[in-house]
Amino acid sequence: MMDSHLTEIKNAHLFMDYLRSSGVKSPGSRSDNWEFADKERVLAKISKDKNGDTKFFICAAMLGRK
Repeated sequence: MMDSHLTEIKNAHLFMDYLRSSGVKSPGSRSDNWEFADKERVLAKISKDKNGDTKFFICAAMLGRK
């Protein structure tokens, strides 16, 4: 289930740039499931859909924050 506060980013490089600009350490792999959370809320996530395609999601409210 997708978190409603997350926005899908279609480009992996752009997703990594968003993480970097927000001060978030990038995951070791772009193909593994991964989540970055602050307290109880997921702020960034990589997951596979039912077809096995990798999807990138980020909380737009965190962009540019450090």
